[in-house]
Amino acid sequence: MSDSVVITGTGLFTPPHSISNEELVASLAVAATRFNEEHADQIAVGSVEARAIPDAEFIEKASGIRSRYVMEKDGVLDPDRLRPHLPTRSEDELSLMAEMALPAIEEALAQAGRRGDEVDCIIVGASNIQRAYPAVAIEIQHAIGAGGWAYDMNVACSSATFSMQAAVDALRNGSARCALVINPEITSAHNNFALRDHHFIFGDACTVAVL
Repeated sequence: MSDSVVITGTGLFTPPHSISNEELVASLAVAATRFNEEHADQIAVGSVEARAIPDAEFIEKASGIRSRYVMEKDGVLDPDRLRPHLPTRSEDELSLMAEMALPAIEEALAQAGRRGDEVDCIIVGASNIQRAYPAVAIEIQHAIGAGGWAYDMNVACSSATFSMQAAVDALRNGSARCALVINPEITSAHNNFALRDHHFIFGDACTVAVL
C-alpha cells in the first residue's frame, strides 16, 4: 500500500464531426423563428416566452467557443429535430460510450507502457450514462481483457473528478494496482439545442487516464 499515485498515461477521443458556431446559429435561428411565429398569440399576451435568436459572435465572446465535436451532426442541425440520431443498441452490442473509450484507452495504455490485462480497476464517470445495464465499465473490462473490478458512476459535472478520486483511493488502499479512469461524454444527446442560453456550451468527447 502506498500514498504515491501517478498518472502514467492519458488518451483522448474526439468524434469525427464538428459543428461551428455559425452552423449552430443558422439551425437554431430557423427553429426559434418558426416557434415564435407558431406561438405569436401566446407570446403577445405573455403566456409563452419568445425564443431568442442566437448570434455567433456573442457565443464566441461569451464562451470562447468556436466549434464543438459531436457524435452525430445532421440531427443536431435539423431545425425539426435539434438532437442527434443515435440508434438504440441491444445489450449484446458494445455501447456507444464504450466504443468511444476504446481508442482513447489504447492511446493511454501505450503511453503508460501497459497492457489491458494489467488493469485491475476501471471506473467510468460521466454526467449521463448511456444505459444502466450492462455497465459501460464492464463492457470495457471485457473488451480489453482487464481483470479486477469495474463500475460506472454519475456525479453530474463532477463525474471526472469523483472517478479520479475513487481510483486514487483504490490504489492507495491496495485494492487495485493499475486503474483506468474513463470519462465518455455524449452531452449532445441530453443538451437542449432549442434554448439559446446553453445550446452552444457542450460537445462530445472521451478522456482516459492510467493511474
